[in-house]
Amino acid sequence: IGIGLFFPFLGSVHLFDWDEINFAESAREMIYTGNYAQVTINFQGFWEKPPLFIWLQSLSMHLFGVNEFAARFPNALFGVLTLCYLYYFSEKQLKQSAIGKWWVLCYTAAITPQFYFKTGLIDPIFNGFIVLSILEFYKYFIGPKTNHKQWIMAGLFTGIAILLKGPVAILVSGLVLMSLVFLRSYRQHIKPIQIVLYGLTSALVASIWFLPETLANGPYFIVQFIDYQIGLFSQNIAGHQQPFYYHVVVLLFGCFPVSVIAIAFWPKSQHELQSSDQVKKRELKTMSMLMLIVFWVVLILFSIVKTKIVHYSSLCWLPLSYLAAEGIVRHKEQLPKWSSILIAIIGGLLGLAVLVLPVSMIWFKADLINLVKDPFAKANLSANVQWHYYDLIPASLILISTFLWVVKSDKRFTRFTLGKYLSLQIVFVYLTGILFTPKIEAHTQGALIDFYSAKQNENCYWFVTGYKSYAAYFYAKIKPLKPSDGLYQINQNFLKTKKVNNYLALNEADKNKMDDEQKDWLLHGQIDKPVFFIAKSHDQEGLDQEKHLIKVWEANGFTAYKRP
Repeated sequence: IGIGLFFPFLGSVHLFDWDEINFAESAREMIYTGNYAQVTINFQGFWEKPPLFIWLQSLSMHLFGVNEFAARFPNALFGVLTLCYLYYFSEKQLKQSAIGKWWVLCYTAAITPQFYFKTGLIDPIFNGFIVLSILEFYKYFIGPKTNHKQWIMAGLFTGIAILLKGPVAILVSGLVLMSLVFLRSYRQHIKPIQIVLYGLTSALVASIWFLPETLANGPYFIVQFIDYQIGLFSQNIAGHQQPFYYHVVVLLFGCFPVSVIAIAFWPKSQHELQSSDQVKKRELKTMSMLMLIVFWVVLILFSIVKTKIVHYSSLCWLPLSYLAAEGIVRHKEQLPKWSSILIAIIGGLLGLAVLVLPVSMIWFKADLINLVKDPFAKANLSANVQWHYYDLIPASLILISTFLWVVKSDKRFTRFTLGKYLSLQIVFVYLTGILFTPKIEAHTQGALIDFYSAKQNENCYWFVTGYKSYAAYFYAKIKPLKPSDGLYQINQNFLKTKKVNNYLALNEADKNKMDDEQKDWLLHGQIDKPVFFIAKSHDQEGLDQEKHLIKVWEANGFTAYKRP
């Protein structure tokens, strides 16, 4: 099932700006330079993420070439392994193969989990290792309390998660541990030596990168890395500021219908189990408690964090889908009426959303463009992208399945009915991704990326002004500046005036000044190779006033100027 869901058409769509292109470009630069110790962007230090995921992408690119498929392959492979492990763990550890089947079904039926395993983002693999760590806690609580193996294994998985995404791994795991200590029934089983073992193992694994990097290049890179992570929590980074309840809405709609099922059964989590085995009841209660702790820790933590992006709460997906699966297996009674109504409402809204877009683009495109006020969005919509009648299939599928759900919801709840609905949801998400993603990408960035790709063999400078983008780096396949390049000399002169040796040592204000100086030299200096300037067509940052620039291309809201 995983292979069928995650691998087809994996490389058929360009990588999306920012994050997908960001990580893939870092992997490309690692391969180009042979420097696997530091993550770079534009061949300058990039301290937002540790290198493990970039290493995985680099390995994939060595196997499949520098392309979209290779950038997304690690996640797709890990997606297959995740589905297999969810069932394996449920059958072997929980002794509940039924829960395993429903866990896999719920996880793949939710919208965002299925979609994210087909991206080049870090979170799906990061989430998997954090949950592996938490499941080691479960093994400890149901096993001999003198066994330290589980704490070492938990530390191993947390250390890997640190190498994937940084200190947030130890923060989440630490908060989960603190919550367990707070609960009397678990506190009495946790010994200080076990927490020490867990922390030491995590630190040792993470030091595989942190220690050699510090010894080889000094502490600056690590200091900047940690400082950036703190900034994500304390302030709004890159405009990703949302209201406090943002992740509640994201999970409700993004994990639909699993989110509603989990909420419906959650108050009944302490009800009688099907099994009369008291030991089995206690073990399942422990599993439920751990999943609830992970869910609430992540949801509260990232609701407090200033920077809010959809995938920041993605660690909630696994526990949420488990709670839904457990509820389906443990409770025979009908879903509460309010939850059936909520499923019908959200399903209807999603169906209408994926219906309105193709209908508008097939029959009412000109009217829609006239209604839109934002010039950039208007230009995006004007792209020559062909929508077809078969693009109505996903909407038809979810609307029909939601109608059948409404018809059945007043009758006795059956797992067979729910299983059919979740299976149709899997097909809906799959088809929506295959049919809609290429068209959305073509509307938003496709023409610009095609322009970059066409210029990748030119010996030139690139400068994007007015907005942030990594697309030129990956698709134009930029190369590092050489000492003989004029721009390299401009940069070195600026660094000398600041009395530092590299770009990393500059503060944010000086980095902005350096960018301004680069732009000024590229516009008016004695350049030694052609320059391409990229801007949004409605906000050209004064490029249209520069008489010595030639407009060489314009499409879908973007404009390219060339200075010969």
